[in-house]
Amino acid sequence: MRNLFFYGSLRHLPLLEVVLGRAADDIDTMDATLSGYRVSAVAEGPFPMIETQAGQTAKGVLVRGLTSDDIARLDFYEGSFAYDLVPVTLSGGRRQKSMCRKRGCGPRTGLGP
Repeated sequence: MRNLFFYGSLRHLPLLEVVLGRAADDIDTMDATLSGYRVSAVAEGPFPMIETQAGQTAKGVLVRGLTSDDIARLDFYEGSFAYDLVPVTLSGGRRQKSMCRKRGCGPRTGLGP
């Protein structure tokens, strides 16, 4: 089982229900934040990206207990966006992984390589 932090469209529970193929009552979520980051739209459209920003906090959701089937469904959903799973430390010190678009990860964001 895996836990993931989402900061973009997958924060919307009805969409997460569709992507994972199960009801919200069967998805273990909690609000979470990532200090020192902000979320904004990329230039190409209303797609989220995350970048370092002192004094800011990126709001998101932590989804716990994801199965390999869940990850496969997330891969299918995010497949056209090309993402990486990168380690993050959420506010409160909880270490998790976050889905980050490959073009949204890197030195400028502080996430990923």
